[in-house]
Amino acid sequence: MSFISTEAKVGLFILIALVILGYMSFQVGEYGFGLKKGYLVQAVFDNVSGLEKDASVVIAGVEVGRVEGISLLQGKALVLMRILPEVRLERDSSISIKTHGVLGDKYVELEPGTVGEEYLGDGGVIADVKKQADIDKLLRDLGNISSDVMKVTSSLENVIAGGEGEANLKAIMKNTRELTENLNNIVKRNDEKVSLMISNFGNASKEMERAFTALNDIVDKINRGEGTIGQLVKDEEIFDNLDKTVASLRDITGKINEGKGSIGRLINEEETVDNVNASLKSLDTSMEGINKYITKADQFRTFITYRGEYLFEEDNGKSYLELKLRPREDKYYILGVVADPRGKRSVTDRTVDGTTTRIEEWDRNEVLFNAEIAKRYKDVVVRGGLLESTGGFGIDYFAFSDDLRLTFEAFDFDSERNPHLKLYAEYGIFNHIYLSAGYDDFISDEGNESPFAGFSIKFEDEDLKYLLTNVPIP
Repeated sequence: MSFISTEAKVGLFILIALVILGYMSFQVGEYGFGLKKGYLVQAVFDNVSGLEKDASVVIAGVEVGRVEGISLLQGKALVLMRILPEVRLERDSSISIKTHGVLGDKYVELEPGTVGEEYLGDGGVIADVKKQADIDKLLRDLGNISSDVMKVTSSLENVIAGGEGEANLKAIMKNTRELTENLNNIVKRNDEKVSLMISNFGNASKEMERAFTALNDIVDKINRGEGTIGQLVKDEEIFDNLDKTVASLRDITGKINEGKGSIGRLINEEETVDNVNASLKSLDTSMEGINKYITKADQFRTFITYRGEYLFEEDNGKSYLELKLRPREDKYYILGVVADPRGKRSVTDRTVDGTTTRIEEWDRNEVLFNAEIAKRYKDVVVRGGLLESTGGFGIDYFAFSDDLRLTFEAFDFDSERNPHLKLYAEYGIFNHIYLSAGYDDFISDEGNESPFAGFSIKFEDEDLKYLLTNVPIP
């Protein structure tokens, strides 16, 4: 080995050491050499102070994972953990942060959920997060308590210090002992009776005090002629009227018992009761029909949309004005007009000297029309009909509570040229305001393809009612 240089020997030794170090890391590490085994779960804590990345995740004291990342989410701590693949967590599992001892390292403890519940998958969220004890706050509180105890001790020392204070303290202790012995003797002889008597006497005193106070108040008001009873006692005219009223009520009750009048017939004649019940049932049926009509009317919605697009290749704008009528949540109709900078395409065949020539012309003054019917299936809308005055269809996909829409349209099908295909995305940034961007006629074989960007303004019928009722009328 004399032909190997010293530098080569040093390099070989370092290489062997690195291989051994890598092998030991692979054996010791829970997740392998640079590989990520297991699946990710996450939880949101109010505070994870002291918890660090790669901290242990345990169940019943057994490590089942590690903390892979800690980040801030809306003012709270989002903890991302990787769990061993053989460990399955139920959806109602709970999670908390614990500490090894008082000042030890912090770790994450999981408590399994209900057996038989659905398991968390990769990226699942543990919702049951238990609040951890704040050790720092506890230590601060203990420090404050210790300071208060020291102050009390110092005060007692000042009071008791000296011979006089000691004598006073002994006298107090002696008197307290004698008083305690006397009370114990009394309680032993009449324990239950004394306790019950004291309790009843206290309650009775309170109730009597409240009753006398209320009675005195009532008597004073009656003496002053206040209230109904006071007026009845003081005012003879009111008493006479009350007597007449009672007599009238007695007369009315007698007529009802004899079956006289509408109320008397209603109570005493079964035929009248049956007719009233039939009328009430008919009214109930009518109200059900009215409620169904009102429900359908509440479902009907009207939307007006203006959309403007700037075509970069054309260096011009394209405008849309649409009216959407939605009788149900999953079905609606679209009527609209389109102002295209190229206008409307028209194709005519001209025959000169027996030769037919097809001529294509664009009329920039022509307005294009949309008339579509649409059906919604969850987040997908399929529509078809008249698109820019030609037959076609469109597909819309909605996400983020309908704030984002991805749209694909195909129309103007002709055997001699490629169809007009359009793809764009639209996203709501403010209430009623949307931004859009996409590619128009992107497979055109006539050079009409162009990227575009634009915006939309959308109003619902409730918004239109508000705008129309607030518009000043001259």
